[in-house]
Amino acid sequence: MMEIVEEQARIHDAKRVVEVRLEFGALTAVLPDAVTFAFEVLSQGSVAQGARLDIRIIPVKVFCFECSKEIVLEEYQPFCPTCSSPSLQILEGRNEMRIAELLVE
Repeated sequence: MMEIVEEQARIHDAKRVVEVRLEFGALTAVLPDAVTFAFEVLSQGSVAQGARLDIRIIPVKVFCFECSKEIVLEEYQPFCPTCSSPSLQILEGRNEMRIAELLVE
């Protein structure tokens, strides 16, 4: 992540990274506090030192083939909460790990 942040800052001739917005799928089990700690340590002495870190967890959204509904799950379960079918396709919230936005000066 830090390599990408620094590379993008160089490409855009930024003097400083002000904010980094990250997105992680809920099923990645990423711990925001751990990512924040790692960012603070790894950004020391870099163009991103002192930058605000905004972490968004993308909830799990599934499509049920049985009842044809898209449902956002509070907690992942392998069955449709509407019809109890196991015929689900995960649409979002599985393996997303991305830098959604960088704000630079």
